[in-house]
Amino acid sequence: MGYQFDPTNRPKPDKKDFSIPASIYLLILVSFERKTSQKSGKPYLRGKFTPINGPSKGKHFWDSISLDTENSGAMSRMSLLCKGCGVNEAFDLDSDADIERLFCNRPFKAQVNRTTQDGYINNGIARYETKLTEAEESIIQDWVVRHAEEQMFNGGGNDDRRDSSPAMPGDDAPARGDDDWFGGGNGGRRGGGRTKPDDDIPF
Repeated sequence: MGYQFDPTNRPKPDKKDFSIPASIYLLILVSFERKTSQKSGKPYLRGKFTPINGPSKGKHFWDSISLDTENSGAMSRMSLLCKGCGVNEAFDLDSDADIERLFCNRPFKAQVNRTTQDGYINNGIARYETKLTEAEESIIQDWVVRHAEEQMFNGGGNDDRRDSSPAMPGDDAPARGDDDWFGGGNGGRRGGGRTKPDDDIPF
């Protein structure tokens, strides 16, 4: 008799470290998924972020962007993200098209931290930085030019940046417990992982 596979007995994933070191990075929002908090009923974006330079370039992590307009802390963070991305116009928080146009592939600076839960190491955005050094401005300008050239070469690329990316190693990290506050750079439930359907974040 061959090996008997039991689909109800799912093996636990290896607890490997796919995180990036805690540091200040130049990041882009690669893609996002619009979700609703099960606990508070408030909307948020589950974003996929990646550094655009340095040894961690090409790696990614997940974190949450709160869209709770009644939460002053969340709206303050949104304002800082806008400033970092150079967004000066009013826009519709409920519009995926506006989010894609204004934030996806728009470099910004942020402090990224690492947190550990149940043996998993996750990344999250601790705070957005709005002051750039000359070297950082040069890196961003070079990246923007290269990205524009790549888009032209690829015929404009894919304009739909809502998250449809496949799971990556380490994407099954366990979800964090809820509280009533968003942010803190804890990975938005899972800094390094893919959320389950209707997964929640702390607001």
